[in-house]
Amino acid sequence: MKNILAIAGYDPTSGAGITRDTDTFFSFGFHGISVPACTVVQGPKGVTDLWPTPQDQFRQMLGMISNGLAVDGVKIGVVYDQWYVDEIARFLRKRRGIPIVVDPVFASKNKRALITGAGMRRLVGSIFPAARIITPNIEEASILIGEEIRSVQDMRAAAKVLVDSGIGAVIIKGGHLKGEPTDIFYDGKEFVEWKKKRIGRVIHGTGCSFSSSVLSYLVAGYPMKESFLAAQGHMDRLLRECYRIDEDGYYYLSSGIMNSRAAQRLEALKDLQAAAKRLSKLNCVEFVPEVQMNMGYALADAKGTEDVAAFPARIGKRGHSIYFREDPEFGASSHVARLILTYMRHYPYMRACVNIRYDEAILSKAKERDMRVAFFDRRKEPSKIRGAEGKSLDHLVDITLRRASAPPDIIYDKGDIGKEPIIRLFARNPLELINKMEMIRL
Repeated sequence: MKNILAIAGYDPTSGAGITRDTDTFFSFGFHGISVPACTVVQGPKGVTDLWPTPQDQFRQMLGMISNGLAVDGVKIGVVYDQWYVDEIARFLRKRRGIPIVVDPVFASKNKRALITGAGMRRLVGSIFPAARIITPNIEEASILIGEEIRSVQDMRAAAKVLVDSGIGAVIIKGGHLKGEPTDIFYDGKEFVEWKKKRIGRVIHGTGCSFSSSVLSYLVAGYPMKESFLAAQGHMDRLLRECYRIDEDGYYYLSSGIMNSRAAQRLEALKDLQAAAKRLSKLNCVEFVPEVQMNMGYALADAKGTEDVAAFPARIGKRGHSIYFREDPEFGASSHVARLILTYMRHYPYMRACVNIRYDEAILSKAKERDMRVAFFDRRKEPSKIRGAEGKSLDHLVDITLRRASAPPDIIYDKGDIGKEPIIRLFARNPLELINKMEMIRL
């Protein structure tokens, strides 16, 4: 296992600094280690104060890492002042050759200074020369070169000045430019631009996440240019997954949460595919209703129909065999998805559903097996609900669950004019659905 070290500030809300860095490292499959140079008192509305880590503690933490612990990359963020820079420089002298990425954070989004003037000068003089890449935004790059950056052309000129000063490569982030945001990479040989669409949200921790992503790709063996490009692609995905932890503050990011959601989606599809194989072996064609069958499975934190996987074109029968036309995918059945989402509002762990043919004998078998069976009468639904597209079953299932003392295994109805009677089987997951289908098979 490779270890990557972050030396930066500690944000108690995990929006920036060492918590954001280590979240990124772990999400790339590396072990994250962190040493806080300071605690930044901040939340979703910005920074209010800054407290340096006691010097003895900081030195001891770096010493612990120096005592035989392998470090494969170092990310440096907020370093507070000159004393901490000098300690970091001493630490880095013993680790020549590993990738070092410096994100020179000078101030917070709400303009609170995060480094002293002396600390900034020492950072440039003793840490920058050891860095493989530095990642300033245009405001930080303007401070570094002593000139205001107003355009992409200015960014290119600034990048050249910085690399000519002895830095391996520079990435200047242009999110604060007017118009289309553009980031610039320069390694002394070529310029690479990455243009992106502006997001109408103030997002916390983007600089930390980006620089940590760049370092993760470097540690994985990517060249500098490829690390820049890969990190940009990662950030594009990450920005789409931003979220709030309060009602009106900054948005937050997490590579770990993004990867967890992707893994959950993959697992849900795999579980449905495994259930499809079991169902094909059972070949219980007698369960297929006239409207055909579908099986759905929701993510644990499902919010809408796009978070529920099912089988496109439904599950039918061809001759005497169960027939799956396509593999499962998310958003494939709003009908089954709405049933599951309604059920999950009452019992969030009941995340799977399948609809099967109505048969009194199947219901009797279910009761013999001590399964909980509930009924709703479609004829009694209010007229305003009856006429609302997609609302009828949601309403009836919701009313049924409100009256239930425990989660029903089955909710059925006897149909109505133009509506086929249906049995709906619910379970925690698709495998449990198949087990329940086996239990009630005639």
